Amino acid sequence: MATSDKLEFTGTYCYATGDMFCGTCDVTGKPAGRGILYYLESGECDVGVFDGRLCQAGEGVRYSKDRDAAYRLMDGELEGGSLDLEESLRIMELEDTPAVRTKDTIPAPTTFDPARLKQTQAYYVYRQLADLPMHESAHGPSPFVPVWQKDEAEE
Repeated sequence: MATSDKLEFTGTYCYATGDMFCGTCDVTGKPAGRGILYYLESGECDVGVFDGRLCQAGEGVRYSKDRDAAYRLMDGELEGGSLDLEESLRIMELEDTPAVRTKDTIPAPTTFDPARLKQTQAYYVYRQLADLPMHESAHGPSPFVPVWQKDEAEE
């Protein structure tokens, strides 16, 4: 039985430039749907529907570095001026404004720490012994993954 439905996953894809996409990915892990594209250099982020080459299709929103301003995008280009922050959330069906991600917010890398390794191993051993899911990170959930508003039909 052939079907035209594509497999979709929620995930994160990081680029060599430091830019990061969080949202719907295809089976290869590349962007394939709605999500947030964080720009490391400028600190801005775009919310919209993206393809594997990061081309945005349709309406979107660009948030400023400090997330205190939002601008309307159409096919990835600025169009129509600034938006109220509440209106931008409504347009993109987001629960909350995207997290801030800049060079200043990324912690400095650390060296290998045997105590941290043992703590992480103990976390996963505990989850296994308690019959808990093993896919939850010892570092907590990512603040960058978008939380979309739920449709009334989904509830």
